[in-house]
Amino acid sequence: MENNSLKKIEKILRIVFLMLAVIVVAGVVILLKIDSSKPYITEQKEETSLEETFPGEEEDESEWAAGLSDSTLWLPKNCGLYEPLPKISFYGRNDRVYDMDDWKGKTVVLVFWASWCEDCQKQMPKMAEFEKIASQYGDVSFLYINRTDGKRETRETAENYFEELGVSGRMYYDISELAYNTLGIQNIPTTLFLDKEGRIAAWSPKQIEEESEFEALLKDVIYGKAAVTAEFVTQYMMDAEGGIHSQFKKEREIDSQSEVLSESQGLFMLYAAETEDRQLFDRAFSYVKNQLWQDGLAAWKKEYGEMGEVNALIDDFRIYRALCEAQELWGGYEEDILTLQNALLEWGIEKNQYVDFYDWSNSKYASRFTLCYGDLEVMQLLAKESAKGDAAYKKALEIMERGQISNEFPLYYSWYNYARDKYEKDDLNSAEAMVTLLHLARQGRLKSNTIKWLKNQMAGEGIKMRYTIKGEVVKGYNYDSTAVYAIVVMIADEIGDDTLRQQALKKMEKMRINDTSLEYNGAFGMEDGSGITSFDQLMPMLAYQRVE
Repeated sequence: MENNSLKKIEKILRIVFLMLAVIVVAGVVILLKIDSSKPYITEQKEETSLEETFPGEEEDESEWAAGLSDSTLWLPKNCGLYEPLPKISFYGRNDRVYDMDDWKGKTVVLVFWASWCEDCQKQMPKMAEFEKIASQYGDVSFLYINRTDGKRETRETAENYFEELGVSGRMYYDISELAYNTLGIQNIPTTLFLDKEGRIAAWSPKQIEEESEFEALLKDVIYGKAAVTAEFVTQYMMDAEGGIHSQFKKEREIDSQSEVLSESQGLFMLYAAETEDRQLFDRAFSYVKNQLWQDGLAAWKKEYGEMGEVNALIDDFRIYRALCEAQELWGGYEEDILTLQNALLEWGIEKNQYVDFYDWSNSKYASRFTLCYGDLEVMQLLAKESAKGDAAYKKALEIMERGQISNEFPLYYSWYNYARDKYEKDDLNSAEAMVTLLHLARQGRLKSNTIKWLKNQMAGEGIKMRYTIKGEVVKGYNYDSTAVYAIVVMIADEIGDDTLRQQALKKMEKMRINDTSLEYNGAFGMEDGSGITSFDQLMPMLAYQRVE
């Protein structure tokens, strides 16, 4: 009996082990089939028109997924906007080695592609039409750099495909993928637009399928991004009297009664002075003199025929700075400068301290100083004019330099309360916080811990719209601002940090609209034309002008 029982148990165990073996083998077979159907990650991505990964390159899945909605993540890693293209070489069909010196002094469109790439197959048949568009803008050279790896793409497969396109531009071979690796190309097609100085003036890390999108990128190269955005502002946000209205209304004429801010006028005047365009400068300044000036200062806004009852110190500083620049360029603004200068010393300072505003209706000075109002360079100019201005400058400098919140969160308090003799612990508006940093950077007073914080944020999730003084993002404000990144571009330019500047430019470009079929081409906002404000146009214009 005992032997029979043991034999039964042994038989049952053999059956169980056999079944387990069958399950394991079946699992292995299934895995092999799945793996063989998709031998490379790149194969899967081609089927879904996603980023193309080079052999042997590991991939961060979360970053890859994020890139579906943010094409800037797929821009080339080793080159930057408004920077010279790194030195690359490639082979012609005659086996001669070429480099970009062969096109020195010319506008160039570089297209990186392969015949097997599905996204390339969406763009390449359009290139003949794109070449026709480019011919209207002068001499533009087209170079088609094929990723000729000898495996997935050979000279023969590339030539067979290219011959059918009917393009005028020439094809070149990157046989060892040296150009691709030198530039850090992450996706094909990638199209680079080079200006006559050999710098990347526009780029696209994805396929370009619409003629209007290609033309928009080409216009950025020919005229400059700042000028394209300025053209939109002057045509669709500036009224006949030179007032720049705060909001763009899609498919509507400018409402001449809607809000115009002295902030917009001052920023536009600075841009016009930077570009040495006196006509634009005078157009914007005439609005200030005719519509906003009161006692020599600019009312902070005008809306439906009514001027605001206070000025804004920072806006008057911008207008003063712009007038001084215009005086150096063209002359003829001495009287206006003197008028504004006297008004600032009279109404912008109380008890030897700069104040945010003067209230004309109540004949009352503000009892506060907002740190982003502290344009130290303008204050230094006014300090030379009177002891009162000198004392106010020194007090403002002291407030700003003492205003860093903490080493852990090294931004600066929003404002100083004179009545309470202390910094108020309000949440920080990031645009204002960055303007404070820009003023300090211009004086070489930006602290190393603040620079480190900026670089850490830009290497991570970026700078969000509002923070508590503990450095936490305020609920409901976890989003990006075009103007914030534009100001960071200018900060990076002041401190000479190329990496920070490139990071900020990429973030800023996320909201740029590139489509000449739209009246708001070159603007920053939503693709449907909503969310386009004057501040988010003017700050990028100034940033572009600095780097262009």
